[in-house]
Amino acid sequence: MPEAAQPNQFTTTSSTDTNGNVTAAGSTPAGGNAPAGPNATASPGATAGAASAEQPAPYGGPASAPAAPPRRIRTLDLIKAKAEGRRWAMLTSYDQYTAALFEQAGVEALLIGDSAANNVYGHATTLPVTVDELIPLARAVASATARALIVADLPFGSYEISDEQAVATAVRFMKEAGVHAVKLEGGARMASRIKAITTAGIPVMAHIGFTPQAEHNLGGYKVQGRGEAGTELLEDARAVAEAGAFSVVMEMVPSGLAGQVTAELAIPTVGIGAGADCDAQVLVWQDMAGLRTGRAPRFVKRYADLHSVLAEAVGRYVEEVKSGVFPEPERSFD
Repeated sequence: MPEAAQPNQFTTTSSTDTNGNVTAAGSTPAGGNAPAGPNATASPGATAGAASAEQPAPYGGPASAPAAPPRRIRTLDLIKAKAEGRRWAMLTSYDQYTAALFEQAGVEALLIGDSAANNVYGHATTLPVTVDELIPLARAVASATARALIVADLPFGSYEISDEQAVATAVRFMKEAGVHAVKLEGGARMASRIKAITTAGIPVMAHIGFTPQAEHNLGGYKVQGRGEAGTELLEDARAVAEAGAFSVVMEMVPSGLAGQVTAELAIPTVGIGAGADCDAQVLVWQDMAGLRTGRAPRFVKRYADLHSVLAEAVGRYVEEVKSGVFPEPERSFD
């Protein structure tokens, strides 16, 4: 079994100052001045009164980014990690703030999943989300990061018709969103799509096992690959690798079978409900952080209770607004 990956196995480190700005080692924070030395001379206007100083943007702003960006993780880095027995982590992200935070925490790959249908747009399934709805989310994630590999899902209906349709959709994500790879669902039946997209110069992450876009055809959310169906899943894994996929997600697959696939393929396997033997793991971030409430799938582990944290913070805000406590004098202007 591969050893657990170290947080900074792919790139150099950066640091964060008290204002939340991330800088590379030895660099000056973006938009700031180097620390004043004993012989430093103030620049014109540096002694202007605090009352005239420009205030930070009141409604948020760009996610902090390194002044000297580290090298971007490539698909070949992830393949090399598998060969060297190093695991890596992937999470979904749909906005600039989580993207920057997850990258700084050491997540190697970020997925703008069609799960945005459920977690951003409020749909019951992934089926309704469109290319036009996913591209702005993908653009935000790509723009807010400098190190992580950014992968975008091809949503239902955007690649099934033909190889040409699949390539056209993938090109849109690359050109309009700035992602580095796309993901599509389906095994051997999608081999020609994978080959066409990779031939066009676009890396593809495959997705086999339970494929949410085909939930109605599969009879609901069920484990795939049990019994004789395991042979078909193995054939799917081999087919997507042969077609040129740089990695393959396996969802809701028996752990023993997932381990067999992982051992056989040269490309990395990414598990979600597929056991501990996969080369990488992926979760929807709202599940991982506990923002989503209610019953969760068996494979979900909640690492925080973000729902309770936010509910408590919003409750205090509402109470202080209604009682007149907020804003305090120190948060008001003369």
